Amino acid sequence: MNLSERISQAVFTCFPEAEASDIVIAEPPSLDLGDVAVPLFTLAKKRRTAPHALAQELVEAFVPNDYIMSAAAAGPYINFKLNRDRVGAETVAAVLDTGAHWGGGNTGAGKKVLIEHTSINPNASPHVGRGRCAMIGDSLARLLQLEGYDVEVHYYVNDMGRQIGLLVLIADEIEHLSFDQILNAYVEANQRAEADPQFAEQGYALLARIESGDPKIRDKFHAVTDLCLEGQLAVLERLGVSYDVFDRESQYVNDPRLERIENALLDAGALFTDDDGRRVVDLSKLGYQADEGRYFVLRRANGSSMYGCRDLVYSLDKHEQGAELNLMVLGEDHKLYAQQLALMLEAADISAPEVVYYSYILLKDGKMSTRQGKVVLLADFLDQAAALARERVSEQFPEMPAEEHAAIAEQVAVSAIRFAVLRVKSTKNVTFDMEAALSFQGDTGPYIQYSCARIRSILRKNQNAIPDTPGDDFRVQTDTEWALLLKLAAFPSVIADAAAHRICSPVANFALELARTFTTFYHECPVLGAEDAATTDMRLLLCRATLQTLGNALHILGIETPERM
Repeated sequence: MNLSERISQAVFTCFPEAEASDIVIAEPPSLDLGDVAVPLFTLAKKRRTAPHALAQELVEAFVPNDYIMSAAAAGPYINFKLNRDRVGAETVAAVLDTGAHWGGGNTGAGKKVLIEHTSINPNASPHVGRGRCAMIGDSLARLLQLEGYDVEVHYYVNDMGRQIGLLVLIADEIEHLSFDQILNAYVEANQRAEADPQFAEQGYALLARIESGDPKIRDKFHAVTDLCLEGQLAVLERLGVSYDVFDRESQYVNDPRLERIENALLDAGALFTDDDGRRVVDLSKLGYQADEGRYFVLRRANGSSMYGCRDLVYSLDKHEQGAELNLMVLGEDHKLYAQQLALMLEAADISAPEVVYYSYILLKDGKMSTRQGKVVLLADFLDQAAALARERVSEQFPEMPAEEHAAIAEQVAVSAIRFAVLRVKSTKNVTFDMEAALSFQGDTGPYIQYSCARIRSILRKNQNAIPDTPGDDFRVQTDTEWALLLKLAAFPSVIADAAAHRICSPVANFALELARTFTTFYHECPVLGAEDAATTDMRLLLCRATLQTLGNALHILGIETPERM
């Protein structure tokens, strides 16, 4: 039983009607008031009494035990004082016993999660904004895995559409087309389509042929999209992002399951043929109330399907896989489209995916290199971050071999980017400052990595065996040690809350707070130079538990911890 569960149990004992959602664990203004605080506003509202009166009632009903020593009312809060030695020893033992699983509550045991994210159009190298989608999706997958879910990550390959048809036409004219040529080829194809209606019509003709099942054209579409996908995945791999399943849009063309959705729309009186001969959905018949986005075109006049048809069948396909959680990460600019799809799916009694939206990445200045002067490519972004990181690493650690500089620089660059992006709530814009993000001091990923390297250095310098687990002589002697232990004990609650709300920013900010707390401990509590062996062992165990917890938090964020920095 972790700290949060112990505190909740104390409240449940006094108020059996309380629920887990009623209880929030907070920090008192100072340790003099108590070790943990529980605000009683929610529970008081449920009981229809004043929070301060409820706090006093709880104090009177509370029975001390060998874990929670006392309770005191402080206005609408109840403050608990804990048995530091007992809580500290149990916390460290739990961290070391569970290792890489520390923090997870196993609430997802036996449950499957299907999460789809990124889905970059196969016509260019990914830009920085798509990088945010990939980082959020990847970290959500890691977070849910720690909670015990069986997570399957999907990538939806957009291998259909006019832009791919035009790219196929251009590809036929370019010998040995490479991934680096894709963006320029796509720009050229669009320029030609605008200037030459016949060329544009050829692109639509290719679409009609692949939709009719032409294997030769299908192979051409796949060749171009596979080339692009391979290059895109190589860029994302530098960020530590990977996928389990690749679903092709083209596999949902002429899928007979679409008939189920169309029939449901007909039954609802929402599907009709417009004056241009197109099959259109009137979403107002499904409860949609706005004018913008009211009409959704499913099929062209010639009967060929729009991309919305494939997306509907894809959503049905994911639904039929029976995952307890079906998640999708989308940019906020796709919110209307996702709402439209959800209405049509619900009309057919199909659960729509739960959508996690993300906002934009803004750059603090205009110094980033770009291609075409329009987008910042993720590969360029990573290259610039790695080059700057290598300068920083070389300056700070001049004695380190050059090849080690390069390896650490890449880890630091990824850490800087992923941490700066993931510590911000996904629905808020990120204003990225490359110089600040790469600092080894301040609110950065490299600062947390450096804290891990510092702990590893302490453990390397230790000449004596460290106990496997705390013994009876485990003593918490200072408020600084206790503050670090309390922070470790809070990790499971952070993970549970982050998983429940499908957001990773609390994990990033927890890691930063834990690194800061360890820095204070490092300066105030000598480890190898402690006054006696028992204190040294206790602080070494505390170091190991901190390293494990930081490592688990950083793993969720997709950040590696170098052995030394």
